[in-house]
Order: sequence, then C-alpha cells, then structure tokens
Amino acid sequence: TFPFTLWDAAYIFLRPHSLPGGKWHDPFFGPMVQWAETDHIYGKQGWEGKEGFTAAQGVINMLEVTLYMVYFSIVYRNGGVWHKKPFGGREAAWAVLVGFAAGVVTATKPSLYFTRKIFSDYSYTGHNDRHPVFTLWGFMNLLYISASSYMIITFGNNILDGLCAVPKMGAKTTKKNQ
Repeated sequence: TFPFTLWDAAYIFLRPHSLPGGKWHDPFFGPMVQWAETDHIYGKQGWEGKEGFTAAQGVINMLEVTLYMVYFSIVYRNGGVWHKKPFGGREAAWAVLVGFAAGVVTATKPSLYFTRKIFSDYSYTGHNDRHPVFTLWGFMNLLYISASSYMIITFGNNILDGLCAVPKMGAKTTKKNQ
C-alpha cells in the first residue's frame, strides 16, 4: 500500500492544486477524479467545506509512510529482501516492531473511514449508487485491510515467537530451558 498511501497524502496536501483544474491535477492526480466523485470529502466539496478529517488523514498517511520507510531501511541495511540474507538480533526485532506498528496504522485507517461514514450519515458518499461505493471505495479499503491484516498477523506472530523464546521471569534456569 506504500505507493498508494504516498500518492494519497500528496493529493491531500496539494489541494487545491491537485483538484480538477489545478496545476498538478492532470500530470499526477487525474485518476483521483473518480475517487473524489465517489467520496466528496476528497474533492472540491470537502476542500471548500474546510473538512479537516482529510488533512488529519494525510498526517496519519505520512506517519504510515515513515514507518514503511524505516522498516525497509532496516531490512535493506541488514541484507534482507534483495540479498535474501537472514538477519536477527536487535535489528530484526526493530524491523518486526516497526512493521507491526505500520500494519496497525494501515488497518486502523479504513476502519476509521468506514465508521466516519456511518456516524456522519454518509454525508460525503450518500449520493452514490451502491456500485461505485463497493467497487471503488470498498475495493481499495479491502486492499488496505487485507495487506495490513497480513502484516499484523505475520509480525505479531514474530513478536510472540520472540517473547515465548525467553524464559519466564523468576523461573529457575536449568540446562533444559537455556
């Protein structure tokens, strides 16, 4: 989800220039028209209405992007992924912790979007037929939830495995559990 999140944050922070008619709309943000037509909070209506939720989302997007960049930096510096060199220790623990945090942030956002829609009585999406909401908005949020759920489960299991490998505090150390 990293490239989409970065693109989305750029679209949000560059409004009104990223909106239709803006100087950066056509070269970079043309595909966002359909998204903004489906969810008006992203488009002109949200911008002119000074809807702050979208900008707040952009800030969280930047946190998410930063976490992904830190994760990839740790993995790359330690020879993972491209060199397929396994690594462990403190560096691996940091990578797992940051990856888990990134997954939680990514999973939280679609949940927040969905509940916001419900509690605002679909004020920015209620104009749609069900088809665009389910095919565009629903698909993208399903992608984010699926990818982040995989990350949470994978990194969460790594964290649990690491913690379970450590003897219980106060337990007597024997040769068997060393």
